Amino acid sequence: MFKKFRLARFLLRSLWVRGRIAAQRVSAIESIARRAGQTGRIDDLTSCRAIFAGWVFSYHLSLQLGQASGHPLLRRGYLGVDAFFVLSGLVLAQAHPMLEWRWPEIRRFWLRRLARIYPVHLAMILLLAALALAGWAVGLRPREPVRFGVDELWRNLLLIHGWGLSDRWAWNYPSWSISTEWAGYLAFPALWGITRRLPMRLACALPAGMLLALAAAETAAGKNGLNLSYRGALCRFLPEFIAGMAAVRLASVSIVLPPGRLIALAGVVVAVGACLWWRDAIVVGGLWLCLAGLLIASRQGSQPALTGIPGLVRLGEISYSFYMSFACVEMLQAVLWRRLHASPEEGPLLFAAVALAGTLALATATWRWVERPVARLFLT
Repeated sequence: MFKKFRLARFLLRSLWVRGRIAAQRVSAIESIARRAGQTGRIDDLTSCRAIFAGWVFSYHLSLQLGQASGHPLLRRGYLGVDAFFVLSGLVLAQAHPMLEWRWPEIRRFWLRRLARIYPVHLAMILLLAALALAGWAVGLRPREPVRFGVDELWRNLLLIHGWGLSDRWAWNYPSWSISTEWAGYLAFPALWGITRRLPMRLACALPAGMLLALAAAETAAGKNGLNLSYRGALCRFLPEFIAGMAAVRLASVSIVLPPGRLIALAGVVVAVGACLWWRDAIVVGGLWLCLAGLLIASRQGSQPALTGIPGLVRLGEISYSFYMSFACVEMLQAVLWRRLHASPEEGPLLFAAVALAGTLALATATWRWVERPVARLFLT
């Protein structure tokens, strides 16, 4: 009996020692990764921004053309926003690996994030206000005047309209997602402080837990799936934002992981397959794999995979302005087609070409004269 007890104690002690050694190795690997200063821009992730913005744009274009019931990839284009939510958590954790809960540091972080998103948001509100006033002056009223009401304006100006406080798309309606991003920025110091201190085993399990939370939100939403905007947006956003942070913890041990490019490719396969046959949450899981794989590949020293596509990195740089611009162009086109007593469905190629060219032009102007100057002033 005594020998069995000694044997059991020896085995338990051996497992405990091995666990401590493994934990120390993981901690050492994470420390090496932090000292390596891997916090710069990753061109593959910047390129992904262009792809995701284009996916969302195609979805809204298909709605205007009455083709939302067409190809599954178009029908699920709203999930490009979810990819941005994952990417946001990932990029912030990558850029601020040691952010501490100290007021001067947190205040600086919040001010920089506000400077990143608010100028373009405000510029689009001002542009829409000018267009609406010009329309009223010449007798052209918007189809939904309540969309430009004062009660919705103050929510938009305070960036709280995506927190479940509004009951409609209003003003520059894509900005509901920027409102939820702002909520994430406010919570990021606390969320990342917890995430980066989790034991590695829990950090590795965190994306799976967030995927389950996302699946629960999708189930509760019913037929809308994850297509939640002004209502329920935070239930969609927070699990994806946290999963993005967890990807950075996982990438910190990239030297013991499979090739990042292989992980990214598996993510593309899962995301496309899920778009065709499965649920929204599985699509987001595939997108997470893709983004985490590209991050891991960069940590492993792999050459960028997407930068060979001409113009993709530059489109990624202006993707925020592009995403925030298409509603203005869409409104102008809607008024024009109504004045011509025509429907976009009668000339889909013309409508799509004008929408793309107009959005690119407005996005480029906004990036050059609003987004980039403010970034140079406050973010460098």
